[in-house]
Amino acid sequence: MSAYIEPIKTALLIFPFLALFISSFFFIYEYRKFGRFIISRAIILYSFVFYLLCAYFLVILPLPPISEVAHYGGPHYELHLGASLHNFLNQTVLKINDPSTYLPAMRQGVFLEPVFNVLLLLPFGVYLRYFFGFSLKKTILASFLLSLFFELTQLTGLYFIYPRNYRLADVNDLLHNTIGGTLGYLLEPLFTLLLPSREQLDETAYEKGKDVTLFRRFAAFFLDWFIIYFFTFILSVGLRLATNGYSDKFFDSPLWYFATILVYFIFLNYLLNGQTLGKKIVRIRVVENNHQHITLKALFIRYGLLYFVYGGIGQLGTIFAPLVGDKNHFLVGIASFFTIGATIIQFLFVVNVLWSVIRKKRQLFYEKRSGTYVISTILPKEI
Repeated sequence: MSAYIEPIKTALLIFPFLALFISSFFFIYEYRKFGRFIISRAIILYSFVFYLLCAYFLVILPLPPISEVAHYGGPHYELHLGASLHNFLNQTVLKINDPSTYLPAMRQGVFLEPVFNVLLLLPFGVYLRYFFGFSLKKTILASFLLSLFFELTQLTGLYFIYPRNYRLADVNDLLHNTIGGTLGYLLEPLFTLLLPSREQLDETAYEKGKDVTLFRRFAAFFLDWFIIYFFTFILSVGLRLATNGYSDKFFDSPLWYFATILVYFIFLNYLLNGQTLGKKIVRIRVVENNHQHITLKALFIRYGLLYFVYGGIGQLGTIFAPLVGDKNHFLVGIASFFTIGATIIQFLFVVNVLWSVIRKKRQLFYEKRSGTYVISTILPKEI
């Protein structure tokens, strides 16, 4: 039993953070699917990943020194199905008519090992039925495959890191693990009696996902500009390689900035009916009041106010800011005027966003003027 205590202690120290890292990929998928980070679903996913990592640690730990394993003898595997039952019948101290032997019998390895292997995948069956909606046949198959992965991990000496296996690969473990996963499936209603059903979780997630949060819009904004900067970088590097001595200052110029806004945020939005690549990823769309297809006029007003007016003033502030320390007092006055003005406008924009958050009205100033707003493209049938 002590062989299992150390893996559990190690898992408790390392795996909360490792599980969070692995779960983050599932969180991203869930966020895109539902358009909202649902805490209840995140907790279930995190606990599932944490459980799998703990189960894996129990299979591979403790790790002996490689030099020690090189001198191991004995069999590599056990292919006799029923060997665990045979060992139990021959070695157990259990006597059915003597209750005093029950506890000692349960402390024996011939009892603990098969019971442990059954319990190891019992939670797996519960998760598969409750959260992933697996049928009994799929649960049995998945439990068998996971157990097979564990046994192959042992048989190969942790994927040939060791000169031979340091744990016996046992066909009986396949049977016991599969039984455990099956029992988990059958007992799932008992474990999840007080929890909301998967259908209720999905319905709650969809209802919340219909509301397009500012965070979701910011995620689209971040993705759009990441794509733009990545494309600009690739184009700049390509031109440098194709033409010797090419200067990439053009990509830092206002002309390139305005061309980017015109092509990406206006024309592409029009062609994709209110979507950019970033909006497609987070599954939102810009729509216009009383129009099935968004118009160029609305897009010009929307993104013109945001990027040409507000963004353009920000560009001017960036250009004039270095001139504030110039020796020419007249130039300092002009530079200060534009820099302070740009700062005030930036501040007012932040206030507008914060006010929208407080009032829970997500329509910002440039949307009101353009008669546009953002909707979710997630449909209930997808969930």
